[in-house]
Order: sequence, then structure tokens, then C-alpha cells
Amino acid sequence: MGSRNRRNRIDATGRSPTSRFARLDHAMLNTNAYRALSPNARSLLVELAMLENGSNNGSLYLSVRDAAYRLGVADLAAASRAFDDLTALGFIEMTKDAHFKVKAADKSRARCWRLTWVAGPGRKAPTSDFITREPEPKTQARRRMDRGLRALKAYRKARDSNQLPVLESETMPLIRSTKGQPAVSYSDTLKYENGGFAPKSVIPDSSTHTAAPWGQGAPQTSWGWWQPDWSAPVAVLAYAAAFQDARWREAA
Repeated sequence: MGSRNRRNRIDATGRSPTSRFARLDHAMLNTNAYRALSPNARSLLVELAMLENGSNNGSLYLSVRDAAYRLGVADLAAASRAFDDLTALGFIEMTKDAHFKVKAADKSRARCWRLTWVAGPGRKAPTSDFITREPEPKTQARRRMDRGLRALKAYRKARDSNQLPVLESETMPLIRSTKGQPAVSYSDTLKYENGGFAPKSVIPDSSTHTAAPWGQGAPQTSWGWWQPDWSAPVAVLAYAAAFQDARWREAA
């Protein structure tokens, strides 16, 4: 129990040693620059945010090839364009260019990046360059931004007026059976909710009401009219009359 409590504690900086998360503020996600990003650029932004651990911003090493692998794309040019989009719109900044060894003593390294919305080393304040940047007019990124902003505006308007659009789903359409369901002769269902009694396999006839038939020889009554069934009371009265008549004969 003690070791579990120690794992769940936070350190002096307010961070949990057992859980990490990539911070993406809504203030950034609602900007014009973010709405202009392509899907690959948005995915790359998350991958770069995953590399940041609170003290290494400005030293995030990620090459184009590794970024393509992390994004799940086979085209290296698509990953390279994602880096260019993030840089042009002010989300990331390259701090060191790629270096390939030319001598035995040299070491190769990938390009190094900084997230502009996160504080840098040495308590360097974030610059958040994306706040004031937008794509050029009449470009695909500009059209993507306009569509995204219109969608956000429509959503906020519907949310504030409590009129969020809810469409009917056809995932599970209503199925109507064309055949009558067969009668259940016996059921093995648990009988605890029935007082422990077994279910009846046959429903006895009820003399409460009988439906007037419709067809040849039927009484002239309206369709759907229900008439009481007097057969059982009449049989009882006939039996009582016969029994009384027999007693009178014996007395005579």
C-alpha cells in the first residue's frame, strides 16, 4: 500500500512521475494557424509534443524519416511538408540543423526543434508565434482555415443556443418481422421472479370475453364488437334447475 501511494505522489513541480501527457491548449487549437494545418502537420505536432518532457524543449531531435515512420506515411515528402507547415505557421522552430558525419570522429544528428508554446531551457518564455500568423490568400491552407473557422462558428452558435445538431442514425435500422412468432411450449427461464412456479405451457380459455366472429352464420353485430360469453353461467343454471326438478319428483 505504501509503495502504491508513493507512485501516485507528485513532485515539487506538480508533475506525476507515473503519468505523462501532451499539452495542447484550446487557445492554440482555436487559432487560425492551427485550423490551416494539414492532417499530417497536426499529427506531427502531437509527435513533437510527446518528445517534450518539461526540460528538453529546444532539444527535440526528430528527422524527416523518423517522423514519417511515426506518422505512418510512406512518403518522406509528406513528412517534410508537415515540418514546413509547422515552421511557417509558427508552431515549431528549428534550433539545430541536421548534421551528417564526414569524418570518423564526427557524429550524425537529426534536426533539433523547439515548441513555441512551451518555455525553453533557462526559463526562456514561450513565444507562441502561431497566434499572429495565417496562411497566404488563395492557397489550400487558407481554404482549409476558412472551412475550419466556419465549422467552429456554427458549432459555438448551436452550443450557445442549446441547438446542437443531432442526426438520426441508420446504423441499426428497425427490423420488422413478416412472420408470426411461434408459441413457446416450454421455457427454461429462471423462475425466481415467478415465485418458484414453472411457466405454463398452455393458456386456458377465458370466459371473460369472446370475440364475435365475422363471416357466414355470424351474428349481425359490428366488426370488432366484443360480446360476453354466457355459456358457463347458463350451464350452471341448467344444472341447478335439473337438480331441483329431480328433488321435487322424489318428494312427490
